[in-house]
Amino acid sequence: MINARAMKKSNAHLHLEGILPHGGDRQRIASLVERDWSLPAREDHPLGRLQGRALGPARLLVLLGPKNAVGASYFQVFLRLADGRLSGEPLLLGLHNSGRYPAYNWIDVIRYEDSATFAGSEGLDLAADGLGRRLFRLLGQLIPSGGHLMVEYESEGQRSTERMLTLGVPPVATPLGYLFFLSGCGASFRDWYISEGGREGPRKLQGFKPLDAEDARRKAQSMAEELRQFLARAPREEHRQWERLARRLARRVLRRLEASEAAAGQA
Repeated sequence: MINARAMKKSNAHLHLEGILPHGGDRQRIASLVERDWSLPAREDHPLGRLQGRALGPARLLVLLGPKNAVGASYFQVFLRLADGRLSGEPLLLGLHNSGRYPAYNWIDVIRYEDSATFAGSEGLDLAADGLGRRLFRLLGQLIPSGGHLMVEYESEGQRSTERMLTLGVPPVATPLGYLFFLSGCGASFRDWYISEGGREGPRKLQGFKPLDAEDARRKAQSMAEELRQFLARAPREEHRQWERLARRLARRVLRRLEASEAAAGQA
């Protein structure tokens, strides 16, 4: 008799034959399935809500992996084009955790690639095409109130954020922090710029989703004041490139915060 685990793997392989017609791509994912990674459906796991979601001309292919020592699940997210070609590397590699209390609900992105390559095509630039915003909004929808999102900023694609944080730019006015803000997980931030004892991995930015309306209001006021102080200070010409980008993002966020405050005052 075939046990449930073997049946699940068999079904996964059949599914891969339907969505990945190219043998090399299919074999890459099939090898992960044999190592107990799975293709979660919406009803199986929160990450299953990302399965098949559109991202520009591609769709997300989500794999759920084993649990770590604290019970969080590893996951990977690839991109799949309409003709079945798979991105050469996963866009995301991370951990997902859920629990009874708000702070127990989080996503920790260990590696984030903001571009994707496919055999025989030019690939996708998520930042240039605006697809990073949609990706982060989809991630943010998985995190309940009071939860948080963490993303590394040491990979090549996050160098601008790394440099700007080093210069003391408010986290929300960095490219990565702005994506957090748009995702709903940027009410406040913590910059893990020191890896304690080397156990936490690369440097990461942590963004929090507000617990409730009052928490959101209080944190929005604090962020708005921080941005006003940042914009009021004299630009540092020796860091002109980063100053221009930071000020542009800061103004965008501040306009949104002020518009929300004005709307709340009229309600």
